[in-house]
Amino acid sequence: MTDELNLSELFSNFVKFISRNSRLLLVFMGAGIICVVGYQKFKTPYYETKAICMSGISEYERQEQIEDLSQRTAIDLINHLQINIENEDYLALSISLGLDIEIASALRNIEAEQLYQQDMNEKFYALNKFEIVLSTFDNTSIDQFEEGLIYYFSNNSFIKQYHNSYLVSNTEIINDINAELEMLDKIRLVGAENSLDVSSVNIVSGKSSVVSNQIILLSQLREDIKTKQDLLKPLTFVQNFAKVNQKEDDILILGFLGAILSFIFGLFVALVKEVKTI
Repeated sequence: MTDELNLSELFSNFVKFISRNSRLLLVFMGAGIICVVGYQKFKTPYYETKAICMSGISEYERQEQIEDLSQRTAIDLINHLQINIENEDYLALSISLGLDIEIASALRNIEAEQLYQQDMNEKFYALNKFEIVLSTFDNTSIDQFEEGLIYYFSNNSFIKQYHNSYLVSNTEIINDINAELEMLDKIRLVGAENSLDVSSVNIVSGKSSVVSNQIILLSQLREDIKTKQDLLKPLTFVQNFAKVNQKEDDILILGFLGAILSFIFGLFVALVKEVKTI
């Protein structure tokens, strides 16, 4: 009971203290908000945009698509650029992106995140795509940043080595498939000339109408390899960075924080003032 009375009395004294010093507190809070607004008006504006990308690095490395590993290397490479931005090492950044240092110095922040999809069981699984969030002080250079990221991936020695091996391997497989198809055609021609039935087997099964045919299967495999080879670049933009003209404005959040901090500082000043008058 005594504790409840003490808390009630403490709260009552605090309210009276604020009431006595309300003008002083309002002055401090107003000054804090004005400072935040002034800072927002005079600071360099920045713009934020997003893009959706995919990379074939995991395919080059022959990785199994486990959880979020499918795009992990590409995501790590993008986030590694943030080290140069935080250290303001724009020379190294410009070299990595193949851009002029004036353009590279306009980058404020860059971050890549894996994209997920939720299934019927409310379980999230990783997609073969990721999102890049880009902040820049120059919204006219967004297209150049895109080209810089493609340059960054294409000229990475690790990626170049695996990508070249991937292309050579695919070419050899396609050549082997073409040779096999030619051999099957010759066998069929020889069989036809000698009245032998050496045609490839055709089977249509089930509702899905799956066709099993040696020539068709080899042709499908060849086209799948070609499609992957064309699609799985080191970095591909599924959706380019959106063109933005509206600058990011944190005035509400910073204004609120400025008012709170000014209020706390005003309480301290008011307390010192009352102690001196005692």
